[in-house]
Amino acid sequence: MELFRVHAYSVSPLRTLDVDAGVPPAGGAVRITASLRAAMETNSADANQAARFPVDFAVDPATRTNEIRELVLDFAFGEASTATAAGRSLAHRLAGAMDRRSLPCLFVPTALREDDKRRVVLWIFPREEAFRLRTAAAESTLEVLSNVFSQKSTHRKAATFQGRHSRSDFLKGRVLDHQANQISRDVADFWIDRFLLCKLSLQAEAGTRLLAKTLKKALEQCEEPADREQLYNSMLAIRTSPRPRISLATFAKRYLGGAASEAFLRSAPNVESRDALFDFRQDTFDTVLQFRVFHLDSGVFVSAPLEEVGESVRVNPKTRELSCSGIIIAEQARARHA
Repeated sequence: MELFRVHAYSVSPLRTLDVDAGVPPAGGAVRITASLRAAMETNSADANQAARFPVDFAVDPATRTNEIRELVLDFAFGEASTATAAGRSLAHRLAGAMDRRSLPCLFVPTALREDDKRRVVLWIFPREEAFRLRTAAAESTLEVLSNVFSQKSTHRKAATFQGRHSRSDFLKGRVLDHQANQISRDVADFWIDRFLLCKLSLQAEAGTRLLAKTLKKALEQCEEPADREQLYNSMLAIRTSPRPRISLATFAKRYLGGAASEAFLRSAPNVESRDALFDFRQDTFDTVLQFRVFHLDSGVFVSAPLEEVGESVRVNPKTRELSCSGIIIAEQARARHA
């Protein structure tokens, strides 16, 4: 696709201020030079290799309207004046979505075209301070540059939407956001929820069911006790994780390795489902997997399939004492419980 439109705006947080009274972000359309084109291509290539996940615009089911979607369409398909107005509105909305925990940034909306198709990529690059060394015959000087924006920071973000100018296109997108699964939901949701007005493609219950079913399928594929133990330990770990927002790909990276990880990822329905973020729900997870976890007063955790409760695992209903019996087929010393 041909890059034909690039705007750039210097954006500072306005969320805790009166947005309407705030100073509009400075910027506008910029000339596309060979070096700028190369830089944007490099950023796109890097972002494609990084973790990106699908999102949907939160639209009215009847009218399919969403304020950000309409601005994105104007930026992609409108004349220069329409695109300029859309770019300024997007930058102003971004400032209003940012609070004082957000870094001032460079907001760069870009548009690419091929026949009647368009692709819009919205970028933010955080501002950083840098040094510039100048040397001359007699002396060297070191300047502090404050109006510099990082292309490699983990705080950079991107959102891509593409298609034709129709009611059925530009409804879904893919997002680059390394903060999306942070513990602080207010920080994590700033880019997706507050600015883009999007929602995760997988809702909490559907995503949790997908995770549980993928684990069950992976267990069926693994024959080595060590691999099966990894999968069981991962089930226990996710139930108490302080970071409930996750994807299948993140789950595999965080809790699994080797053959267990390969079997788990192979058990996912498709590549797209691996990257979709969702909010984990413990009750749904336990229901689908059909196992119970007992926490004893001695600090011991016992996990058991539901069909074994009352058989090899017994609970005295009066004393609440638990007993279990079986032959150990594998054991592992751990520094702490998963």
